[in-house]
Amino acid sequence: MKLYKYRYGSKRDLEALENDYFYVPHPSKLNDPSENLFDEKPIYNCLEFFEQYFEKNTIVLSESVTDLFEIIRKNIGIYSLSKTVKDELLWAYYANSHCGFCIEYDFNKLIELNSITASFEVDYQDNPPTLLLNKVMQNTDQSITELLKVTSGIKSKKWQHEEEFRICTEPFGKFDYDYRAVKAIYFGLRMPKLEKDLDKDNKNLPDYFSRVCQEQVMSALKGRGVKYYQMVLKPKSYNFDYIEIEDLFKNEKKYKDKIGHISKDFIDYEGYGYTIEKKYFDQVAEIIRREPYFYELNTINLATEESNRRGEPIVFAGFFKEENNWKQIKRFFTLNEIEEAYNNLNL
Repeated sequence: MKLYKYRYGSKRDLEALENDYFYVPHPSKLNDPSENLFDEKPIYNCLEFFEQYFEKNTIVLSESVTDLFEIIRKNIGIYSLSKTVKDELLWAYYANSHCGFCIEYDFNKLIELNSITASFEVDYQDNPPTLLLNKVMQNTDQSITELLKVTSGIKSKKWQHEEEFRICTEPFGKFDYDYRAVKAIYFGLRMPKLEKDLDKDNKNLPDYFSRVCQEQVMSALKGRGVKYYQMVLKPKSYNFDYIEIEDLFKNEKKYKDKIGHISKDFIDYEGYGYTIEKKYFDQVAEIIRREPYFYELNTINLATEESNRRGEPIVFAGFFKEENNWKQIKRFFTLNEIEEAYNNLNL
C-alpha cells in the first residue's frame, strides 16, 4: 500500500529522511485540538449499573478501564499519512505552501523492522465517538486496533479531504524504518531545485525553518533507488499531476552495500514432502546475507505451513538485525522469486 507524508522541506526533515527515521508525535502536538476526543462515560454508567443492580464489585474493573484511557491519552503517539499525493490543500498546509516535498512510503516495508501498536484509516464523522464497554473488554491485537480506531482514529468531517491513514505507537517518539520503505519523493511546485536557488539568509535559520532544495534531497538519498517526481499543475485546471525527473546522483554506490557471514549449519535442506534442489537454499543464503539489515541468521528452511497453503514450495529465511535484538525479520520466497532475486545479484 502506498502512503504519503507531506514535509515542510527543512533541514530537520532532510536529516530524518537521510537517517531512516520519523518522529511519531503525541496527539497534543498535532494541529487538531480535538485529537483523542471521545466519551467514555457510558462505560462507567454501565459499571455503576452492574454495581447497583447485580451487587457486583466493579472497582478493579473501573480502575483498569481508567488506566487504559490514561495510557491512550498520555503514551500513544500518532503518525499521520495520506492516501493521496495530489491534494493542493495538503501541499499548502504541510509542505510549506508547495515549497516542500512529499514522501511515498511502502507501508508493509515501513513497519517491517519495528513493531507498531495499530494502523488504520481515519473515519470522519459529525460528532465525537462514544465508547462502549465491549470495546475495552476484549484482549487481542485486533481488539486493541479496534479500540484505537475509536479513541484515536475519528475526526470531524471537515478533515475528510486529507484521506488520512494513521500509525499508532507506544510510546511516542523516534521510529526507525527500513530505508527501502521510501519509494519516491515528490517535489512541490515551488521547491528550489539547486542550492544556489535558496535564499541567502537560509543557512542562518534554525533547522526546523532552514529550507533545502531538490539537489540536497537527492544527494542525501543517493544510492537508494528512490524515484523523483516534480509536481505540476494541469493546463487549464486546478488539479495537480506529477512527472518523473532524473536522479542527479543515479550512478552513486548503493546505500548500505555489505555482505554478512552465514554458516550453513543454520540451513535445513530438507524438502518435507516437496521436491526442491539444494541450490535454492544456498541461493536464499546469498540473497539474505546481502540484506542491508542482516546481522545474524536464525534459520533457512522450507516453510511447510506456507507451502501447503500456497500449494508450492516456499523457502523461509529468518534473521536478526542487531545484537541482543531477538525480533526476527522474516522473508518468504517462491522458487521463481529466488531465481529472480539471485540473478539480480549478478554474481
